Amino acid sequence: MRVRWPHSLTRTWDAWRASQRTAWIAIATVAAIAVAMIAVANPLRDAIARTREDIVHIRLELDVARTRVVESAALARAAAPVQNADIRPAIDRVLSAQGLGYTVEPQSEGPLRIVVEAAPFDALIRALDALAHEDGVRVVEAIVSARVDPGTVRAELALTR
Repeated sequence: MRVRWPHSLTRTWDAWRASQRTAWIAIATVAAIAVAMIAVANPLRDAIARTREDIVHIRLELDVARTRVVESAALARAAAPVQNADIRPAIDRVLSAQGLGYTVEPQSEGPLRIVVEAAPFDALIRALDALAHEDGVRVVEAIVSARVDPGTVRAELALTR
């Protein structure tokens, strides 16, 4: 395939000496390299800026995670001491203080299972929080179902220390 150049351009090219042609070829090569570098550098500059922003966000998330780890460790130290005694008296005391009635399900071993037939949700949550903080009794399994009365639930709970 032949490229057809304007006659004035080809006459000028032919009129130049070899050193002039070499200089123009070198200038054109440097210009092409500069344009290629600019075309490559702009996306790289944008990618570097995005990466720096990502690093800032990741550092912030890491700071939040570290803070939460410290808080979790503090909460674990502040939890009620573990006792090996029966948890039924603690459950009875706390649920009675909240005005909640319950029945104990028969069991062979494992966590103590109770059923609270009808309880205001807020009172149940307060009772479970008090059990955890005061006596170290925690919920290991729970099935909470809404009842027809607004704000009341039926709860099947498995509790242990």
